[in-house]
Amino acid sequence: MKKVNVGVLGYGFVQSTFHLPCYNEIVEAEVLAIGGRRREAAEKVAKEFGIKKTYCGEDFIEKLCSDPEIDVIDVGLPNFLHLKAAEIAAENGKHVICEKPLARSVDEAKVMLRAVEKYGVIGCYAENQVFIPQIMRVKEMIQNGAIGEVFWVRSREAHFGPHSAWFWDPDLAGGGVLMDMGCHSVEVIRYLLEKKPMEANAWAATLVHDTKGEDNSLALIRYEDGELGQSENSWAAHGGLDLRYEIYGSEGAVFIDVTRETGIRAFTVAPEEKVGYIVEKAEVNKGWMYPIWREHELYGYLFELKHFISCIQKGEQPRETFMDGYIVNCMLDACYRSIETRKWEKIIIER
Repeated sequence: MKKVNVGVLGYGFVQSTFHLPCYNEIVEAEVLAIGGRRREAAEKVAKEFGIKKTYCGEDFIEKLCSDPEIDVIDVGLPNFLHLKAAEIAAENGKHVICEKPLARSVDEAKVMLRAVEKYGVIGCYAENQVFIPQIMRVKEMIQNGAIGEVFWVRSREAHFGPHSAWFWDPDLAGGGVLMDMGCHSVEVIRYLLEKKPMEANAWAATLVHDTKGEDNSLALIRYEDGELGQSENSWAAHGGLDLRYEIYGSEGAVFIDVTRETGIRAFTVAPEEKVGYIVEKAEVNKGWMYPIWREHELYGYLFELKHFISCIQKGEQPRETFMDGYIVNCMLDACYRSIETRKWEKIIIER
Protein backbone atom coordinates (compact mmCIF):
# COMPACT_ATOMS: atom_id res chain seq x y z
CA MET A 1 0.00 0.00 0.00
CA LYS A 2 1.49 3.35 -1.06
CA LYS A 3 2.50 5.96 1.46
CA VAL A 4 0.20 8.88 2.20
CA ASN A 5 1.81 12.19 1.24
CA VAL A 6 1.04 14.89 3.80
CA GLY A 7 1.06 18.66 3.39
CA VAL A 8 1.25 20.48 6.73
CA LEU A 9 -0.30 23.92 7.15
CA GLY A 10 1.25 25.79 10.06
CA TYR A 11 4.57 25.63 11.87
CA GLY A 12 3.53 26.60 15.39
CA PHE A 13 3.21 24.72 18.66
CA VAL A 14 0.71 22.05 17.64
CA GLN A 15 2.67 21.07 14.53
CA SER A 16 6.23 21.27 15.82
CA THR A 17 5.53 19.72 19.24
CA PHE A 18 2.87 17.16 18.39
CA HIS A 19 1.95 16.41 14.77
CA LEU A 20 5.35 16.49 13.09
CA PRO A 21 7.09 14.26 15.70
CA CYS A 22 4.24 11.78 15.14
CA TYR A 23 4.66 11.73 11.37
CA ASN A 24 8.34 10.93 11.88
CA GLU A 25 7.21 7.67 13.50
CA ILE A 26 4.40 6.77 11.07
CA VAL A 27 6.04 4.77 8.29
CA GLU A 28 2.86 4.88 6.15
CA ALA A 29 3.07 8.69 5.90
CA GLU A 30 5.55 11.18 4.51
CA VAL A 31 5.38 14.93 5.06
CA LEU A 32 6.30 16.37 1.68
CA ALA A 33 5.52 20.05 2.25
CA ILE A 34 4.88 22.67 4.89
CA GLY A 35 3.11 25.98 4.43
CA GLY A 36 3.03 29.20 6.43
CA ARG A 37 3.00 32.95 6.02
CA ARG A 38 6.55 33.63 7.31
CA ARG A 39 9.26 32.03 5.19
CA GLU A 40 11.98 32.07 7.85
CA ALA A 41 9.79 30.21 10.37
CA ALA A 42 8.54 27.70 7.82
CA GLU A 43 12.03 26.92 6.54
CA LYS A 44 13.34 26.48 10.07
CA VAL A 45 10.72 23.83 10.87
CA ALA A 46 11.18 22.23 7.43
CA LYS A 47 14.89 21.84 8.10
CA GLU A 48 14.31 20.42 11.57
CA PHE A 49 11.93 17.71 10.29
CA GLY A 50 13.49 17.07 6.87
CA ILE A 51 10.57 18.46 4.84
CA LYS A 52 11.48 19.01 1.18
CA LYS A 53 9.04 21.75 0.13
CA THR A 54 7.95 25.02 1.71
CA TYR A 55 5.09 27.24 0.57
CA CYS A 56 5.12 30.75 1.99
CA GLY A 57 3.55 34.19 1.55
CA GLU A 58 -0.03 35.43 1.67
CA ASP A 59 -1.28 32.63 -0.60
CA PHE A 60 0.53 29.74 1.13
CA ILE A 61 -2.72 27.83 1.64
CA GLU A 62 -3.61 27.91 -2.06
CA LYS A 63 -0.06 26.96 -3.05
CA LEU A 64 0.23 23.94 -0.78
CA CYS A 65 -3.30 22.66 -1.44
CA SER A 66 -2.71 22.70 -5.20
CA ASP A 67 0.46 20.58 -4.99
CA PRO A 68 -0.37 17.47 -7.07
CA GLU A 69 1.85 15.21 -4.95
CA ILE A 70 -0.09 15.87 -1.75
CA ASP A 71 -2.83 13.44 -0.63
CA VAL A 72 -3.93 15.01 2.67
CA ILE A 73 -3.71 18.47 4.20
CA ASP A 74 -3.01 18.70 7.93
CA VAL A 75 -4.49 21.99 9.18
CA GLY A 76 -2.66 23.24 12.26
CA LEU A 77 -3.47 26.92 11.75
CA PRO A 78 -5.24 29.40 14.05
CA ASN A 79 -8.99 28.85 14.32
CA PHE A 80 -9.90 31.76 12.02
CA LEU A 81 -8.13 30.01 9.11
CA HIS A 82 -9.68 26.55 9.52
CA LEU A 83 -12.67 27.24 7.25
CA LYS A 84 -10.57 28.70 4.43
CA ALA A 85 -7.97 25.94 4.59
CA ALA A 86 -10.52 23.10 4.68
CA GLU A 87 -12.55 24.50 1.77
CA ILE A 88 -9.50 25.04 -0.45
CA ALA A 89 -8.10 21.61 0.41
CA ALA A 90 -11.41 19.89 -0.37
CA GLU A 91 -11.84 21.82 -3.63
CA ASN A 92 -8.42 20.51 -4.66
CA GLY A 93 -9.45 16.93 -3.89
CA LYS A 94 -7.30 16.62 -0.78
CA HIS A 95 -8.35 14.78 2.35
CA VAL A 96 -8.28 17.02 5.43
CA ILE A 97 -7.03 16.59 8.99
CA CYS A 98 -8.16 19.62 11.00
CA GLU A 99 -6.94 20.40 14.49
CA LYS A 100 -9.56 21.16 17.14
CA PRO A 101 -11.89 23.02 17.39
CA LEU A 102 -13.20 22.39 13.89
CA ALA A 103 -14.42 25.97 13.55
CA ARG A 104 -15.20 29.19 15.41
CA SER A 105 -18.94 28.66 15.10
CA VAL A 106 -21.68 26.24 14.11
CA ASP A 107 -22.14 28.02 10.78
CA GLU A 108 -18.45 27.70 9.88
CA ALA A 109 -18.38 24.05 10.95
CA LYS A 110 -21.42 23.33 8.78
CA VAL A 111 -19.72 24.83 5.71
CA MET A 112 -16.60 22.74 6.35
CA LEU A 113 -18.65 19.57 6.74
CA ARG A 114 -20.51 20.23 3.51
CA ALA A 115 -17.23 20.91 1.67
CA VAL A 116 -15.68 17.51 2.43
CA GLU A 117 -18.97 15.81 1.57
CA LYS A 118 -19.39 17.74 -1.68
CA TYR A 119 -15.91 16.90 -2.98
CA GLY A 120 -15.87 13.33 -1.67
CA VAL A 121 -12.81 13.66 0.52
CA ILE A 122 -12.27 12.34 4.05
CA GLY A 123 -12.55 14.92 6.84
CA CYS A 124 -10.64 13.92 9.98
CA TYR A 125 -11.43 15.90 13.14
CA ALA A 126 -8.22 15.97 15.18
CA GLU A 127 -9.54 15.59 18.73
CA ASN A 128 -6.47 13.98 20.22
CA GLN A 129 -7.87 13.29 23.68
CA VAL A 130 -10.24 10.53 22.52
CA PHE A 131 -7.04 8.73 21.41
CA ILE A 132 -5.29 9.05 24.78
CA PRO A 133 -4.43 5.45 25.80
CA GLN A 134 -6.06 5.79 29.24
CA ILE A 135 -9.25 7.18 27.69
CA MET A 136 -9.44 4.33 25.17
CA ARG A 137 -8.85 1.75 27.92
CA VAL A 138 -11.61 3.23 30.06
CA LYS A 139 -13.94 3.20 27.04
CA GLU A 140 -13.36 -0.58 26.85
CA MET A 141 -14.15 -0.93 30.55
CA ILE A 142 -17.40 1.00 30.13
CA GLN A 143 -18.42 -1.06 27.10
CA ASN A 144 -17.68 -4.26 29.05
CA GLY A 145 -19.88 -3.08 31.92
CA ALA A 146 -17.01 -2.90 34.42
CA ILE A 147 -18.47 0.12 36.24
CA GLY A 148 -22.13 -0.44 35.43
CA GLU A 149 -24.25 2.33 33.91
CA VAL A 150 -22.30 5.57 33.67
CA PHE A 151 -24.30 8.53 34.92
CA TRP A 152 -21.75 11.31 35.47
CA VAL A 153 -18.45 12.22 33.82
CA ARG A 154 -16.38 15.10 35.18
CA SER A 155 -13.41 16.60 33.36
CA ARG A 156 -10.91 19.31 34.21
CA GLU A 157 -8.33 20.87 31.91
CA ALA A 158 -6.44 23.90 33.13
CA HIS A 159 -3.23 25.91 32.81
CA PHE A 160 -2.24 29.58 33.00
CA GLY A 161 -3.10 30.59 29.47
CA PRO A 162 -2.35 29.92 25.79
CA HIS A 163 0.92 30.51 24.01
CA SER A 164 -0.19 32.63 21.02
CA ALA A 165 -1.81 36.08 20.97
CA TRP A 166 -4.72 35.14 18.70
CA PHE A 167 -6.18 32.80 21.35
CA TRP A 168 -7.00 35.83 23.49
CA ASP A 169 -9.21 37.42 20.81
CA PRO A 170 -12.67 35.79 20.59
CA ASP A 171 -13.14 37.17 17.07
CA LEU A 172 -10.15 35.12 15.92
CA ALA A 173 -10.56 32.10 18.20
CA GLY A 174 -14.35 31.85 18.37
CA GLY A 175 -14.37 32.21 22.17
CA GLY A 176 -12.12 31.96 25.19
CA VAL A 177 -11.12 28.98 27.31
CA LEU A 178 -14.44 27.22 26.74
CA MET A 179 -13.74 27.11 23.00
CA ASP A 180 -10.03 26.36 23.39
CA MET A 181 -10.15 23.58 25.98
CA GLY A 182 -13.83 22.92 26.52
CA CYS A 183 -13.93 21.48 23.00
CA HIS A 184 -11.70 18.66 24.27
CA SER A 185 -13.67 17.74 27.34
CA VAL A 186 -17.17 17.85 25.88
CA GLU A 187 -16.12 15.52 23.07
CA VAL A 188 -14.30 13.06 25.33
CA ILE A 189 -17.39 12.85 27.53
CA ARG A 190 -19.64 12.30 24.49
CA TYR A 191 -17.20 9.61 23.26
CA LEU A 192 -17.30 7.80 26.62
CA LEU A 193 -21.08 7.98 27.00
CA GLU A 194 -22.01 7.27 23.37
CA LYS A 195 -25.25 9.16 23.92
CA LYS A 196 -26.93 12.13 22.24
CA PRO A 197 -26.28 15.49 23.96
CA MET A 198 -29.59 17.26 24.61
CA GLU A 199 -29.08 20.52 26.52
CA ALA A 200 -26.40 22.67 28.12
CA ASN A 201 -26.04 24.98 31.10
CA ALA A 202 -22.82 26.96 31.38
CA TRP A 203 -21.03 29.69 33.32
CA ALA A 204 -17.99 31.69 32.24
CA ALA A 205 -16.07 34.69 33.52
CA THR A 206 -12.86 36.65 33.06
CA LEU A 207 -11.31 36.51 36.52
CA VAL A 208 -7.54 36.90 36.15
CA HIS A 209 -6.33 37.92 32.69
CA ASP A 210 -6.95 41.18 30.85
CA THR A 211 -8.69 39.60 27.88
CA LYS A 212 -11.95 39.90 25.97
CA GLY A 213 -12.65 36.18 26.22
CA GLU A 214 -13.46 34.11 29.29
CA ASP A 215 -10.50 32.67 31.20
CA ASN A 216 -12.63 30.31 33.34
CA SER A 217 -15.66 28.22 32.43
CA LEU A 218 -17.92 25.49 33.72
CA ALA A 219 -20.20 23.59 31.34
CA LEU A 220 -22.87 21.02 32.14
CA ILE A 221 -24.29 18.93 29.30
CA ARG A 222 -27.26 16.64 29.84
CA TYR A 223 -27.61 13.56 27.65
CA GLU A 224 -30.61 11.67 26.29
CA ASP A 225 -30.98 9.29 29.24
CA GLY A 226 -30.22 11.86 31.93
CA GLU A 227 -26.42 11.36 32.08
CA LEU A 228 -24.42 14.46 32.97
CA GLY A 229 -21.15 15.70 31.51
CA GLN A 230 -19.29 18.29 33.61
CA SER A 231 -16.45 20.25 31.99
CA GLU A 232 -14.23 22.58 34.01
CA ASN A 233 -11.72 24.69 32.12
CA SER A 234 -9.30 27.43 33.14
CA TRP A 235 -6.65 29.71 31.70
CA ALA A 236 -5.94 30.97 35.21
CA ALA A 237 -4.58 27.89 36.98
CA HIS A 238 -0.88 27.84 37.88
CA GLY A 239 1.23 24.69 37.85
CA GLY A 240 1.37 23.65 34.20
CA LEU A 241 -1.17 21.60 32.28
CA ASP A 242 -3.65 19.78 34.52
CA LEU A 243 -5.75 17.18 32.68
CA ARG A 244 -8.10 14.87 34.60
CA TYR A 245 -11.24 12.79 34.11
CA GLU A 246 -13.58 11.15 36.61
CA ILE A 247 -16.16 8.61 35.42
CA TYR A 248 -18.90 7.49 37.81
CA GLY A 249 -21.05 4.41 37.19
CA SER A 250 -23.70 2.45 39.07
CA GLU A 251 -21.13 -0.23 39.95
CA GLY A 252 -17.85 1.64 40.14
CA ALA A 253 -15.77 4.65 39.21
CA VAL A 254 -12.62 5.43 37.23
CA PHE A 255 -10.13 8.26 37.73
CA ILE A 256 -7.70 9.40 35.03
CA ASP A 257 -4.88 11.88 35.68
CA VAL A 258 -2.89 12.30 32.48
CA THR A 259 -0.47 15.01 33.60
CA ARG A 260 0.22 14.30 37.28
CA GLU A 261 0.28 10.50 37.47
CA THR A 262 2.88 10.07 34.71
CA GLY A 263 5.10 7.69 36.66
CA ILE A 264 7.81 10.34 37.03
CA ARG A 265 8.15 12.75 39.97
CA ALA A 266 11.34 14.78 40.19
CA PHE A 267 12.91 17.51 42.31
CA THR A 268 15.68 19.74 40.99
CA VAL A 269 17.48 23.01 41.61
CA ALA A 270 19.75 22.60 38.57
CA PRO A 271 20.07 25.42 35.98
CA GLU A 272 17.19 25.62 33.49
CA GLU A 273 19.33 24.60 30.50
CA LYS A 274 20.11 21.30 32.24
CA VAL A 275 16.48 20.54 33.13
CA GLY A 276 15.05 21.01 29.63
CA TYR A 277 11.42 20.53 28.61
CA ILE A 278 9.08 19.38 31.39
CA VAL A 279 5.47 19.56 30.23
CA GLU A 280 3.19 21.71 28.11
CA LYS A 281 2.56 25.14 29.73
CA ALA A 282 5.08 24.50 32.53
CA GLU A 283 5.79 27.71 34.45
CA VAL A 284 8.88 26.65 36.40
CA ASN A 285 11.96 24.49 35.88
CA LYS A 286 12.86 24.03 39.55
CA GLY A 287 11.40 22.29 42.59
CA TRP A 288 8.95 19.41 42.39
CA MET A 289 7.76 18.56 38.90
CA TYR A 290 6.16 15.81 36.81
CA PRO A 291 8.17 15.37 33.60
CA ILE A 292 6.22 14.06 30.62
CA TRP A 293 7.44 11.08 28.61
CA ARG A 294 6.82 11.21 24.85
CA GLU A 295 4.19 13.93 25.12
CA HIS A 296 2.97 13.41 21.55
CA GLU A 297 2.14 9.81 22.48
CA LEU A 298 0.83 10.39 26.01
CA TYR A 299 -1.73 12.95 24.79
CA GLY A 300 -2.97 10.64 22.03
CA TYR A 301 -1.60 12.46 18.97
CA LEU A 302 0.43 9.48 17.73
CA PHE A 303 -2.52 7.08 17.89
CA GLU A 304 -4.81 9.71 16.36
CA LEU A 305 -2.62 10.39 13.32
CA LYS A 306 -1.80 6.70 12.79
CA HIS A 307 -5.54 6.04 12.71
CA PHE A 308 -6.21 8.91 10.27
CA ILE A 309 -3.43 7.84 7.90
CA SER A 310 -4.68 4.23 7.96
CA CYS A 311 -8.24 5.37 7.15
CA ILE A 312 -7.02 7.53 4.26
CA GLN A 313 -5.02 4.59 2.86
CA LYS A 314 -8.12 2.37 3.01
CA GLY A 315 -10.63 5.03 1.94
CA GLU A 316 -12.55 4.63 5.21
CA GLN A 317 -14.17 7.19 7.51
CA PRO A 318 -12.22 7.73 10.77
CA ARG A 319 -13.46 7.52 14.35
CA GLU A 320 -13.55 11.33 14.54
CA THR A 321 -14.99 12.96 11.44
CA PHE A 322 -15.96 16.51 10.53
CA MET A 323 -19.47 15.53 11.65
CA ASP A 324 -18.10 14.94 15.15
CA GLY A 325 -16.33 18.30 15.03
CA TYR A 326 -19.59 19.93 13.94
CA ILE A 327 -21.44 18.35 16.90
CA VAL A 328 -18.77 19.75 19.24
CA ASN A 329 -19.44 23.23 17.84
CA CYS A 330 -23.17 22.65 18.38
CA MET A 331 -22.55 21.74 22.03
CA LEU A 332 -20.31 24.75 22.60
CA ASP A 333 -22.80 27.04 20.85
CA ALA A 334 -25.48 25.94 23.33
CA CYS A 335 -23.04 26.57 26.19
CA TYR A 336 -22.34 30.12 25.02
CA ARG A 337 -26.08 30.78 24.63
CA SER A 338 -26.61 29.49 28.16
CA ILE A 339 -23.93 31.83 29.50
CA GLU A 340 -25.98 34.74 28.11
CA THR A 341 -29.45 33.52 29.11
CA ARG A 342 -28.45 31.81 32.39
CA LYS A 343 -30.77 28.97 31.46
CA TRP A 344 -30.52 25.44 30.09
CA GLU A 345 -30.27 25.71 26.30
CA LYS A 346 -31.18 23.04 23.79
CA ILE A 347 -28.31 21.59 21.76
CA ILE A 348 -29.41 22.00 18.15
CA ILE A 349 -27.78 19.59 15.67
CA GLU A 350 -29.09 20.26 12.17
CA ARG A 351 -27.72 19.37 8.72
